[in-house]
Amino acid sequence: MRAELNSWFEERIGAYLLRQERAALAEVLPTVFGYFLVQAGFWGPPGALLQSSAIRARFVLAPQRAVAGVQVCAYPGDLPFAGDSVDAVLLPHTLEHSKDPHRILREVERVLVGEGHIIVLGFHPWGSWALRQQLGRVTPWAGNYVSAGRLRAWLTVLGFETLRLQHYLFRPPFHHRLLVRSAFLDRLHWRLSASAYMLVARKRVFAVTPLRLKRARPRRAFAGVAKPTV
Repeated sequence: MRAELNSWFEERIGAYLLRQERAALAEVLPTVFGYFLVQAGFWGPPGALLQSSAIRARFVLAPQRAVAGVQVCAYPGDLPFAGDSVDAVLLPHTLEHSKDPHRILREVERVLVGEGHIIVLGFHPWGSWALRQQLGRVTPWAGNYVSAGRLRAWLTVLGFETLRLQHYLFRPPFHHRLLVRSAFLDRLHWRLSASAYMLVARKRVFAVTPLRLKRARPRRAFAGVAKPTV
């Protein structure tokens, strides 16, 4: 499976997908700052999606062992990082290939610092790329697709604020000449023809304002005693 996916990225349709995703990330990663950036899930050539980032400490995490380009061997649902220690996490189609995507998102929320960013790449369940799988075709990108609306709702529950939702991958998964002839779709940017999305969210931190305690006035010793009358 891993070798087949690597060879597919060298073909025309896989190379087109990788160019689209690198172009989308090139608009976001330079604006994300910090000390540590983690890509949870292997997708494309090693480190190809992180090249536009200004963060120097960049790690690729995947469950495969002895794979070139993987610095951390672990499952995305069990991130081996301390809480509040990572500045940004990239999930390139990681949720689609997991049996428990909620667990991955909870782990990302745990390891992210306050105001840290999560970047998710995913296929639209109703896009032409997902439709090809639903028609029974064997595709290297097959998975359990999560819509952008559902993902946004999950992140809201975890305390994230959605900053950006960008749609891309406008050409259908054609081969050779048809893929080239449909290049005009990339220039039109029709929302209905987009097959993938990039969602960027930020972990919100709620400030707590301490209330000032009112100092109790000292009461006189005989304040409650009835005053004598003439």
